[in-house]
Amino acid sequence: MNIRKLIAVCCCLAGTFSLNAKAQIATGLSPDSTAHVTDNGLGVELKFDKDGALLSLKSTQSHPVEFPDRRGISKAYTIAEEKAKANIARFKKQMTSSTRLVDEGDASESNSNRSKSNTGETWSKENTRKVNESLREITQSSTSMLLEGVRVIGQSYDEKKEEVTVVVGINKQSVQAAKQIGDSFGQPKSTSNAPSNNGPFPSTGSEKRQAKDAADF
Repeated sequence: MNIRKLIAVCCCLAGTFSLNAKAQIATGLSPDSTAHVTDNGLGVELKFDKDGALLSLKSTQSHPVEFPDRRGISKAYTIAEEKAKANIARFKKQMTSSTRLVDEGDASESNSNRSKSNTGETWSKENTRKVNESLREITQSSTSMLLEGVRVIGQSYDEKKEEVTVVVGINKQSVQAAKQIGDSFGQPKSTSNAPSNNGPFPSTGSEKRQAKDAADF
């Protein structure tokens, strides 16, 4: 697809999304003839070459830090990373379903009472019926996608906001490397230092880490 046709299609999508959802799609053409398509709602950005082929994509996600020590920040990094990867799959395809459930119940109950005294014996009987109706509407969305070559290309922690931001990306080089690895390597184990029980709270200052080739995404 020609790059200018791609921009036109993306602009049409941007108009559609602006009318039907809070998220908006932004498009742009760089001086090097690469096109950028950004979903501001999901935080997903795609880069295309002049022929309309996908060069790379990246997803940015933030998450609050409940306890600003090393363990709490590492946990927030992990959550933000998983959300960023999920937004890539959500951008590509998601299935939304809506279900209405009607519950109707009819219960009958009968009570009999007997009373006996010196003057005689009396009986009483009471019949009751309870009818219950309820209407529930359930709306849900689900998505799944096999991602190859996903890399964490940026991590930062804002001490004032107590919030972390993670950027994950995929490009041609990372996909090719992932295909060559296979399944022979195990998953790396995450390590974290337990906070000390004595002294002041071991909070951590602001930090920022970025991959050397982050500009390629």
